[in-house]
Amino acid sequence: MRRTYYRRRLMKLRAVFASLVVAAVAPSDVAAKGVAALVVVGSDERSIKIEPERPVLSVMLYHPASVYDVKPAPAPPRGDYLKIYPLGPGGFPAIPGRFYPTTRALCFSWNQAVVPSSCGRLGRPRRLLAASRRLAAFHGHPTVLATLRPGSTENLVAALQLAFDRYRESRSAGRPARCLAFVTGWVGAQAAQRLPHICISRRGVYARGRLYPAGRAIWRLALDVF
Repeated sequence: MRRTYYRRRLMKLRAVFASLVVAAVAPSDVAAKGVAALVVVGSDERSIKIEPERPVLSVMLYHPASVYDVKPAPAPPRGDYLKIYPLGPGGFPAIPGRFYPTTRALCFSWNQAVVPSSCGRLGRPRRLLAASRRLAAFHGHPTVLATLRPGSTENLVAALQLAFDRYRESRSAGRPARCLAFVTGWVGAQAAQRLPHICISRRGVYARGRLYPAGRAIWRLALDVF
């Protein structure tokens, strides 16, 4: 019964993000009900959380049948970049992306291991630009989660990548009492530093004496594949 409840909750959260594409509601309502925050991550394992802003959502959620119906202008992914993680209620992860400050290109893709092939811009993302000036940018290919056992979804992978990208927000802790064990496989420059054995609890992601913060949604995502 409890597992059925979590799956229903997970389906509801996914429906929220699906509705962003087609719902004819005011932009402020979209930000409040769908994308609750944008987490900007730098290569120095620090992050800044900002409020959603229209220039970012207009690229991320572009669709002719939605409130974001203006097609973004093409923008080349050139130079260094920051990672972007859009989060919904409970920290539910949406499609991740990159921001290239030099060209103001925004690129969203579930596959963060390769250089994006489709990027755009529409307006000036002032909050995102301000955050990018305070973080160290990434060069080249980032370290990404390539495999996850016993199961995975794109949303769960995004949630785990965000947790480990923000190492400086982790803390020393004992293993939580109820923690679902996973085996990870990483690729990239820092792959050797990422631990293969982790577990996911309601308190966050645990790995070798450290607890990495994550939203409540990651527990439901883990249950869904376990």
